[in-house]
Amino acid sequence: TLSAAITVRSVNFTSYANTLTHNASVILSIGDATAGASNVALTMVSGMTYTKGSTTTSATSFISTSATQQTVTLGGKVLGDTTFNGSGGSWIFQDAFSSSTVGDLTLTAGTLNTNGQSVTCDVFNISGSTTRTLTLGASAVSCVTWTATTTTNLTFNVNTSTITVTSGTLPFNGGGLTYNNVVLTETAATGQTINGINTFANLTRSNTAGYTDLELSANQTITGTFTVTGNNANSQRIIVASDTVGTARTITAATVSLTNVDFEDITAAGVAAPFTGTSIGDAGGNTSITATTATTRYKVGGTGNWTTTTLWSTSSGGAGGASMPLPQDDIVFDANSFSAGSQTITVNISTLRLGKNINLTGATNTPTLAFGAQIPSIYGSLTLISGMVLSGNTGRVEFRGRGSFNITSGTQQFTNNVRIDAFGGTYTLQDAFSIATARTFSVLRGTFNANNQSVTAGLFNSSNSNTRTVTMGSGTWTLTGDAADIWTTLTTTNLTFNANTSTIKLTGVLTAQRDFEGGGLTFNNYENATTGAFAIDMNGGNTFNDFKIAAGRTQNFGASTTTTVTTFTAVGTGASGITITSTPAAVHTLSDSAGTNSVSYCTISYSTAQGGATWNANDGTNTNGGNNTGWNFAAVAAGMNLIPLLGIG
Repeated sequence: TLSAAITVRSVNFTSYANTLTHNASVILSIGDATAGASNVALTMVSGMTYTKGSTTTSATSFISTSATQQTVTLGGKVLGDTTFNGSGGSWIFQDAFSSSTVGDLTLTAGTLNTNGQSVTCDVFNISGSTTRTLTLGASAVSCVTWTATTTTNLTFNVNTSTITVTSGTLPFNGGGLTYNNVVLTETAATGQTINGINTFANLTRSNTAGYTDLELSANQTITGTFTVTGNNANSQRIIVASDTVGTARTITAATVSLTNVDFEDITAAGVAAPFTGTSIGDAGGNTSITATTATTRYKVGGTGNWTTTTLWSTSSGGAGGASMPLPQDDIVFDANSFSAGSQTITVNISTLRLGKNINLTGATNTPTLAFGAQIPSIYGSLTLISGMVLSGNTGRVEFRGRGSFNITSGTQQFTNNVRIDAFGGTYTLQDAFSIATARTFSVLRGTFNANNQSVTAGLFNSSNSNTRTVTMGSGTWTLTGDAADIWTTLTTTNLTFNANTSTIKLTGVLTAQRDFEGGGLTFNNYENATTGAFAIDMNGGNTFNDFKIAAGRTQNFGASTTTTVTTFTAVGTGASGITITSTPAAVHTLSDSAGTNSVSYCTISYSTAQGGATWNANDGTNTNGGNNTGWNFAAVAAGMNLIPLLGIG
């Protein structure tokens, strides 16, 4: 039993037929400056039993500094976390090596030769800066994650090996190395990322479940075949995309084999360009990739999932069985789409790329379009109608078109979050736009033009550094939510913001103090018309046309901030007074260049009023809460109007 950490020169279990128990959190360190007897570092045999207290922390560390190559034989046993970390040390596998699918294999220092043996582990880690050499020979390596992020002082002999990586959450950190065969596969609907500018003899990406992706953080070269195979054309497609929307990655390949794959922000190069294949989707930003010819898909049949082929036809009212729409395909729902009675089409996959222009004009029988908790993408316009039902919950609908498109709500309210993520594209409202109280409307990339329509949402968010434009128009933007940041444009980098003549009106029932993060922008009208016994914090040195506080509200201003207004309206009542103060308790500034601002039934504290205008709180209804400057609190004295009596006779 290994019950405590121990260091030995070598371990040889030849002819041992009993049990080695390796307790959890115990490291067996093997090696010193002299090679083990018969140049053996570790020999285990099939006739013994090896019991680990932990699949990971029952660990083994090879630390020999002897230049003599020593053998490692496992006899079918599975180690925990295993490290080769001996400066100048050298080891060679004699049979299959396994640290299970949850144990790591790490080369930190020394020379490791897998000798063409199969290798199985969780993380295969060769990242670092110490002198080390890895020789794979013809080994078949199977790991959940491959990590070669830092390749300083690494000698990498890939030989004729095949590395199969099964992780759907952690990246393939290639480190800019040259590989032979690399296979990226997974059985879950997640995704994989390739980091580093790498070269592959052959690179294969496949999936067996759900919509998945392959993201590239840099350009990749494949001297042989680049193979991407989505498991089917409908519910199990793969998208190959840049990890940065709008920044193209180049794939240089000699040949390609592409089936059921979509591309986004990919430039094809090499002998294989332009890339062609079977069922190729165009999600935008691609060069030298021949997508499947765009077409129109018509909804037919009854209730079902979006990925069900029997619901799609090549003609209105035609036979079902056509392939599901690709990102470049238009989609029509008309009088032949839904029979009498309530019928539902359900978006059933989280990252489903629905299609381009989706139009329900002409649809009858009150159909339901159900988004559920999914995050589908629309690559063109959306036209909804009043005679339908739109449902969903915690998911998000994304508009990702890269041209000029429209959103027509047809009186429908989105019950999911909605995001504009249209790199280089523009979305323009055609009628009033509404999102449920608990949901967020966000502009991440591209241009959103409210087109003078009203906008209703729980929350609004455009706080990021992507290039984007928000044009508010003349409508009222009503925010009904109750969350930490009701409005946030805290980060305004690369934001073009056009307030126009709009009004932002907060109407939520507050259950805690909430924030308006303006980011120092210039807005038009603002109104705090919330309810509940909590404050709105106005953060950022923002500018407003009319700043209005409804009766009964508490309006906080960020300490040391200056809020600039043209008019300031704060009229409470005897029963519903207004509180104007700072958070935390330090002075804020209100600035108006001209005119007179008069408030009633307000308690004011920590406030500096300036700018040239007159700030009156002197009608006898207001309270000076202290730490104020520039406010006129003194009541106006009542005067007499003396009328002379003239001409009495």
